[in-house]
Amino acid sequence: MKKFLILMGCLAIFLCGCGGNVKPTPSPTPTVTTIAESEIHQTPVIIPTGPYDNPYAPLGVKTKFTLTDAQQKLFNAYSKDFNFDISIFKGVAPIDVAQVFVECGLEGLWEGEYNLYYFDTRKVAKAQYKAESEQDTATNDIRTRRDQADITLSKLKDGKFVDEGNSSGYIEFDSYKLTADYSGVVAIKQRLHMKQVNDIWMIDQNRMFEEVS
Repeated sequence: MKKFLILMGCLAIFLCGCGGNVKPTPSPTPTVTTIAESEIHQTPVIIPTGPYDNPYAPLGVKTKFTLTDAQQKLFNAYSKDFNFDISIFKGVAPIDVAQVFVECGLEGLWEGEYNLYYFDTRKVAKAQYKAESEQDTATNDIRTRRDQADITLSKLKDGKFVDEGNSSGYIEFDSYKLTADYSGVVAIKQRLHMKQVNDIWMIDQNRMFEEVS
């Protein structure tokens, strides 16, 4: 079980591709009940408080994913009352947006993640994203997300943002990945790709994370 959890890549924090693995289930009837996206919202997430065995502890990495004071204020404002109004990020630096996005994932705030995605050619329905997220938190201990981010995303806040023009850019940052025998980690660099819409930097859902070395 531990090896299985360790094998999860950093994209697992964000539900492994946001809908790409969901296959439609044939329905015995032609009638489908749909809910307007405006009616689909976040509900409280209960973080377990019982016994917990950190599956990443054997890797020996002591880094931590943390928010700066300014990023914490942004997260608090964004998540207050499950509002998730992305207008608060207008003019905000890309790294600050990315940090808040990650924190939403660590706390199971799927709607906070969803609203910060830039969807291009592979739009994911909000209802589908909600269902995947709630299934994940129901079957996996959400605390593993933070322990995983402590290793893979702890240096995101110290990354360098590269503006590629045409409202595109990426954050390049130091990270870690597992060794071939799963006994430890090796240093790598990753990129988190973003798109700018109406002066708001958003997570590019089609590209997201890319290992560059």
